[in-house]
Amino acid sequence: MKRGLLFGAACAVSLALVAPGFARSRTTNEPAIFTVRVMLTDKSIALTPDHGARGSTVTFVLTNRGRKTHTFVLGKAKAGYSQGFVRTLKPNQQFTIVMYLDLRGVLKYTNRTGLKAVAVGSFRIT
Repeated sequence: MKRGLLFGAACAVSLALVAPGFARSRTTNEPAIFTVRVMLTDKSIALTPDHGARGSTVTFVLTNRGRKTHTFVLGKAKAGYSQGFVRTLKPNQQFTIVMYLDLRGVLKYTNRTGLKAVAVGSFRIT
């Protein structure tokens, strides 16, 4: 009788110690948060990195290193239709914008000086 009671107590203690190891505190992955650096010059544009994952939050850091005022356009800036933004930066100006990537696909970007497109490219969301 004592042996059975001792065995039952040992099993209960071992289950109490092992059970929390199988429990999961989270059911989904945490969203990714990362920075994309956008360098604008009078002749080119550099986007690093040029891709992102759907469901992540991106901080775009725009920097104008040119001598002219530049307008950076990413995606479509119409509210409710797509995602994107338009920002105009003066020489040596920096701007930060945070955007949630909720749609998969390709967002086209352009670097404009006035009405003339200086450089174009694409930002992929996978």
